[in-house]
Amino acid sequence: MADIKFYITNFYNIRFLPTNVLPVSTAVWDPKWFHNNAGQDFIFLDKRGIYNGVRCVELSPYKLTDHSCGKECNQTPPECSFIKSYREYIYSLDFDKVYKYLSDLAEKFKVSRKLRFAPVVCLMVHEKPENPCSERGVLVDWFRNNNVEIEEFKPQ
Repeated sequence: MADIKFYITNFYNIRFLPTNVLPVSTAVWDPKWFHNNAGQDFIFLDKRGIYNGVRCVELSPYKLTDHSCGKECNQTPPECSFIKSYREYIYSLDFDKVYKYLSDLAEKFKVSRKLRFAPVVCLMVHEKPENPCSERGVLVDWFRNNNVEIEEFKPQ
């Protein structure tokens, strides 16, 4: 596998990402500010020089018929129908194909930033790390099961 470092974090932490990190959304719907209120396909550099708006639709739970997990939900993560469905969906994907897509994004980012070192990709989700009802755990497991290390981004 290419020499890319992966992180995962929630959208709130984008304000703490250094400029050598490319945030990539895995959400069904991103926060409007992530696209500068210009629609889900709009990519821009924010005032800090961080790319916003980049998406990896393949990792999004958009294909699941029931991806809404309301506050009334009383399921625990192992039994949660959303987490089960998302896990099934993610593990049905071709990891090499998704990895190549992310690698290509990272390489374009590296060239655009004139980086001399390995690019860093940070997968963006809505939930905080302590929320057990999040697709982040499924994503982390999937990457690690495919021998790719992924860490929680910790703001400095």
